Amino acid sequence: MLRRSLDTLYGASGIAGAVALLAVGGLILAQVVLRQVGGLLPGGDDLTAFSMAACAMLPLAYAFRHGAHIRVDLLIGRVRGRARTVIEAVALAAAACMSLLFAWAAVDLVSDSVTFEEVAQGMLAVPLWMPQSFMAAGALVFAIALIDDLVVLLQGGMPSYRRGSETALEKASEEL
Repeated sequence: MLRRSLDTLYGASGIAGAVALLAVGGLILAQVVLRQVGGLLPGGDDLTAFSMAACAMLPLAYAFRHGAHIRVDLLIGRVRGRARTVIEAVALAAAACMSLLFAWAAVDLVSDSVTFEEVAQGMLAVPLWMPQSFMAAGALVFAIALIDDLVVLLQGGMPSYRRGSETALEKASEEL
């Protein structure tokens, strides 16, 4: 039940990131078309920037769980057994701590924006807590994914990113 809920959360964050990417494309297309006919999309640049931030942050956990993040295996790739588990656990714990710190700072930023009623300085007076919430949500879900894989690793399982990277390597070798 918990695994299914977490996987649903990661999938939803990936879908939300994809929707944000579609919004970026749609906004840019609308701006190009409107310029060709002499029109203007007020605040289009601002909305595109907000959507871009959302499409960068929201799918972090989904990409991590599918082995799509760049990992440098110079050391870990050569180590096997218990030593590899220890190194991966330390790396996951450090990444989870940094991600939790970033998520906490992002949530604090959203809270401050709500408290001080901050608005964007562009064409549209968008309350800043709205686009900042996407950043905070993405960081929080990413931290959960890191902790999830750390727990799986410590229980003797295989972390999701390793399964995802193995399939990615297989696909790449088949294409070559």
